[in-house]
Amino acid sequence: MNEIMFQNHPEIRKQFDMSAQANGSQPARLATAVYGYAAQIDNLPALKSMVEKIAHRHVQTHVTPEQYPIVGESLLQAMKDVLGEAATEEVMAAWTEAYQALSQVFINREHDIDEEKKPQLVHS
Repeated sequence: MNEIMFQNHPEIRKQFDMSAQANGSQPARLATAVYGYAAQIDNLPALKSMVEKIAHRHVQTHVTPEQYPIVGESLLQAMKDVLGEAATEEVMAAWTEAYQALSQVFINREHDIDEEKKPQLVHS
């Protein structure tokens, strides 16, 4: 996925720890997260700790809402490449819907984290 994304959107590369790319740890974390999401799709509260950890990391690395479609496009293309013939229109439509739902969860949580970090204005 990252190869596709970095090729199509090289500007995103600066937000990634390239040593984690080289040793395979970041792609492995992504695969684990995607699998965890799929395994818990009917039990979303079980994903809360994973979402929290990833959302804080995204805030730390300045991920923006506008980058989610780029990641989604790259992730879905990689899934299609790996699945081959199993990547039917129905399967890919379901993954597209699932990615969009999860990305909105992250966007909302990351916004909340940013808001929590802002100094509170005191009204007299």
